[in-house]
Amino acid sequence: RNLTPTLRNYSLNLLHEIGKTTLETYLMQHHIWLTSSAKSILTLIPGYPKVNMLFVTLIYFYTSRRLYKLTLYLRGILLPDNTRKCIVSLGALASSIGVFYTVAFLLESSGFATLTAVAIVSVVCGMLLYQTIMDSTWELYQSASKESKDEGSSVMKSMFNDQLNIDSPVARLSPLIIGSMVVLIVGISWHGMAIAGASKIGPLHAGCDALANKGRWIPVDGCNEDALGAAHRDNGISSFATCNPAGGAYTWGWETSPSSTHCRFTQRSVKQLTKSLKHRRIAFVGDSMTRNLYHAFCRQLGIEDAGQYDATGPKHQDIARTKDKTGVEFKWAPLAMDQLSTIKDIVESSKAQDAAKFDVVVVGGGAWDRLHLFSSDSDKQSLQNNISDLKQEMILLQQNGVPVVWATPTTINNLALNTPEKRDHMTEEDMADMRVIYERAGISSSVSFVIDGPSFSKERVAESYDGVHYPQYVYDAGAQILANSLDWLLPLKEESEPFTAP
Repeated sequence: RNLTPTLRNYSLNLLHEIGKTTLETYLMQHHIWLTSSAKSILTLIPGYPKVNMLFVTLIYFYTSRRLYKLTLYLRGILLPDNTRKCIVSLGALASSIGVFYTVAFLLESSGFATLTAVAIVSVVCGMLLYQTIMDSTWELYQSASKESKDEGSSVMKSMFNDQLNIDSPVARLSPLIIGSMVVLIVGISWHGMAIAGASKIGPLHAGCDALANKGRWIPVDGCNEDALGAAHRDNGISSFATCNPAGGAYTWGWETSPSSTHCRFTQRSVKQLTKSLKHRRIAFVGDSMTRNLYHAFCRQLGIEDAGQYDATGPKHQDIARTKDKTGVEFKWAPLAMDQLSTIKDIVESSKAQDAAKFDVVVVGGGAWDRLHLFSSDSDKQSLQNNISDLKQEMILLQQNGVPVVWATPTTINNLALNTPEKRDHMTEEDMADMRVIYERAGISSSVSFVIDGPSFSKERVAESYDGVHYPQYVYDAGAQILANSLDWLLPLKEESEPFTAP
């Protein structure tokens, strides 16, 4: 366009109009188009990402245009071309802002900065500000109205006479009452939306534990936004925990929860986990089911070879891995008595307030006890005693500041059990009975969080190749449930605290 004088005489009006609102569009993109500090797009039509994008964009551009026009109007009102009036207006603005800041400081320092107090102050100060403006500008308004009346028609003259003669209490109080009602209605509406609506993306709170295990497997490509929208519409899934860009795979996702719960579960990336678990130590205590969950959690941290099949290596041993500045350990404890002994050792180490203690302990078991030590009444009584003692030790561990997570056994595939002993003592019916035994013993109520094994395994039971264990991607879903729960389980930790890797 700038190559020749002729071309410079022409311009595109669309770009001219867009150029008028560049400042407003730049500012409003962070308040309307994007949310949560530019981490996500505002969602008004869930399940239809493209339609939602178009709708939010229209609102975004319309609001930017209105803001541009309002800026011009307010500039003419608050900063007139008359120098003296402009200085007076600036002084009045500065005084009003100073008064409101002073009131806010007094409320904050006295501990009365509640929603009710803010509403009362807003109404009272708004009334005083309105009355001050009316008193200071009424004479100017009358003189301007008389000049307009003298130049106008007879109808306009009659309207101005009626308006100037109105000076009743009702006429003076009506704007104040209407303004107070508007403030009240808007305040109640915003408060209701803040309580019942969705919030910005942030750490999950402890109230989300009841929803963390609610999800299911669906056949969808979790990396595709269109498929994510279809999953929300057709299956009530809000986000996916696993993702296969090849398509056609099954993925586990959390069921959509009401926005008022503020529980937005998401797949935690390697970058997110390594950042949030920096200078942390996590222990897994239990049998082979817990070990597979341990390997899955290591994979979420970016340890790609975790859980690789190796028939030559030892199976029943402790494992310790370190990723960057995060330590993750597995302690082999298949029986309840073994878990009890291991937790006692961890309790003793947790009493020393140093960086070597664990930050979270994940415990799981029940399968080996059912298989090997559940044939006689004495075995059953011994198991009950061990479970009771285990419960007390886990409570004591939490009192020492270490959250405890209990992982219930995953679903058993009866048809795939490969030994007569397992088919006689380790069926899904047997494991369901064991889950009830641990539940009645108070294990679930005595820990910080429970990972429900059947929630991410019962729909994939046909893929259990030996009746007990599953492919790696199934345990990845359980590891993502655990990763989300760490939002409320792990306390904040100072970056300067020392850390010693095991």
